Amino acid sequence: MNFCIKNDRLGTGMSIVNFIGSPNIGGELKAKFLIIHYTASGPEADTARYFSQDTANVSAHLVVRRDGSVTQCVPFNVVAWHAGKSQWTGKGGTRYSGLNNSAIGIEIENWGPLGKSAGGWVSWTGAAVDGSKVIEARHKFGVPDCGWEVFTTAQIETVIAAAQAICREYAIEDIMGHDDIAPGRKSDPGPAWDMAAFKASVRGGGPFQLNRQRALDIRARIASGEEETFPEDVVSALVAGQHPVRVFRKWRGMTAVALARAAGISQPYLSEIENGAKDGSLSVMKRVAALLNVTLDDLAG
Repeated sequence: MNFCIKNDRLGTGMSIVNFIGSPNIGGELKAKFLIIHYTASGPEADTARYFSQDTANVSAHLVVRRDGSVTQCVPFNVVAWHAGKSQWTGKGGTRYSGLNNSAIGIEIENWGPLGKSAGGWVSWTGAAVDGSKVIEARHKFGVPDCGWEVFTTAQIETVIAAAQAICREYAIEDIMGHDDIAPGRKSDPGPAWDMAAFKASVRGGGPFQLNRQRALDIRARIASGEEETFPEDVVSALVAGQHPVRVFRKWRGMTAVALARAAGISQPYLSEIENGAKDGSLSVMKRVAALLNVTLDDLAG
């Protein structure tokens, strides 16, 4: 999937994506950052339509639904109301406050944190959520420790492609989550969205999508009895987009230093593999697989 930007509108080839304008906007935007959000909503909600209402008092530049379809609500050169009270320290120590004035926002349709009832996982509205689409994880800021709806493959592909187009067109300095710029107040996009892997994918191709799809395939084969049983936290970590080398290393209780030493590579080189910045050579990956007692295919990104 490839997007382009023309006249501050996202498009594919000769056509622009669906546009539902929002009145909830500010002045001119010269974007330095890209902020990722979840909508905290189910598949029945139409977030883009909601943003088109004056009474919403909120908006974002793009909304990506569970099927991967994307709607633009605000041109990229106009301020949208998505960040709220927020702050960030940019490159060179420059401090930013109120990121609406310097950031493009992408809202991804997703329930976010989930509660557990006797009948299974439920959203904040009480709607039931399919357990096969949920991971249990602790937010990087400590709370909430709960279930999180995973993002769909179609969403991941769309957001990566849109982010690549945005980064090509504008001087984007960094990509953050809403939780990064408003810690304690916001939890999106949460642990189901591996930001490090996403950024690596946007900046030049990384393991995010393939790892997640492989993890879902593993989960399906485990359920059918066709696959070795990995602990649920291992599968959930892969679903969340973490690199398989890091996931299996932690499962085996090995530190990065110990694995690097045993594999005959430097620890920084291992870190680059685990962060998606580099692909390990075939010989290195074979040694790593043997040390982790998994197959080379298990480590395929």
